[in-house]
Amino acid sequence: MRLYSQMTLAELQEEMERLRLQAEEKKKAGDESQFAILQQKYFMAKSYYLGTDEFRIGGTYSVADHDEPFTIDYFNGVFAWGRFPSSTEPTGFPVGMLEDWFG
Repeated sequence: MRLYSQMTLAELQEEMERLRLQAEEKKKAGDESQFAILQQKYFMAKSYYLGTDEFRIGGTYSVADHDEPFTIDYFNGVFAWGRFPSSTEPTGFPVGMLEDWFG
């Protein structure tokens, strides 16, 4: 298996689709542990596919499974590090987990 950072955009798309289908199967089978692992792999592949160019420092985004907006302070690779309004602790997420905030 090649590293996501070494894959082409087409290969990353194929990998994302493969992971999405596998995750769907695990969820249907009730295997929440394997579903969670595959979902995280999907978000990482998506992060390499997207890159950080479309995200901005100071920008506010929603994060899967979180109700609060997330503000980016800096990037480290494909991870966006920032904070939620209710926390002073920095938190990192792969950019593939971020969506525009429409709160």
